[in-house]
Amino acid sequence: MVKTNKDKLLEIAVIGEIVHSAVEPSYMTNWDSKPTIGLGRGGIVYNVKLGDPCFGWAWGEKVEPGVSADGTGNDAQKNSFRNFSCIGNEAKIVKGEAKGEKGVVIGKVGYLPEGAHHLVLYFNNETLEKLAIGDKVQVRTAGVGLKFTDYPEVRAVGISPQLLESMRLSEKDGKLTVPVTKVIPPEYVGQGSGGSPAESRNWDVMTQSPDAVEFLRDLKLGDVVCLKDILTAWGRGYYEGACTVGVVSCGASNKMGQGIGVTTIMTSEHGEIKPVIDPEANIAKYLGLGGE
Repeated sequence: MVKTNKDKLLEIAVIGEIVHSAVEPSYMTNWDSKPTIGLGRGGIVYNVKLGDPCFGWAWGEKVEPGVSADGTGNDAQKNSFRNFSCIGNEAKIVKGEAKGEKGVVIGKVGYLPEGAHHLVLYFNNETLEKLAIGDKVQVRTAGVGLKFTDYPEVRAVGISPQLLESMRLSEKDGKLTVPVTKVIPPEYVGQGSGGSPAESRNWDVMTQSPDAVEFLRDLKLGDVVCLKDILTAWGRGYYEGACTVGVVSCGASNKMGQGIGVTTIMTSEHGEIKPVIDPEANIAKYLGLGGE
């Protein structure tokens, strides 16, 4: 078992609400100049689940698997909701028809129209049918400050102790071995550079060039992937030899520089993380969420 400081982490409640789906105020322009309307961001998406493909959704633009929620109140309170919440944290409906029902944080995404950011949450089908836009959701956060006791150069970012332990990481030759479905080269990594803090927003893996689409077409929502030569510690950017491990939190995009959203869960600067290919490395499996 990989040692961490999980017993020293604060657990803090943050409140948010289910946000409305969002599209551009006018037709958006694809990378090849064609006008289109992109669907699938924000709101409640009933028929897209963890384990579903990132490509192929009609008029789909960064399609999200489940329920989108953002913080309420002033900017500081909204940022607490966005930054303190970690993948694998419990999310509980506290106002609405589904009051008392529980779900799980499965991703973070950014750059909705007007610049809003939000969490992506999993709830089972029975709960989804009861949910409404504006329902209040409380996340029991734990994960900010998580450290690997024997690997101080590896920074945990936005991952709960529950998810980390379920991933069954191993240690070999002084490195932390992490299962991933794919190692993505830096030339495919687009929007996300410079964003801070690292706990907010996500990286985009570009889905425009034919070679990128061919390389990425088998990616599924919820997959754990490695972004090669990408550092996401106290900022975001290219760094030769670095590694960022993240969770695929939204689908493909038709806008140049944008694409499949990857939410960071850990990063290292000098090769302390060793990714190993595992086609089943998906948080649906790790968190026991299934496809229903």
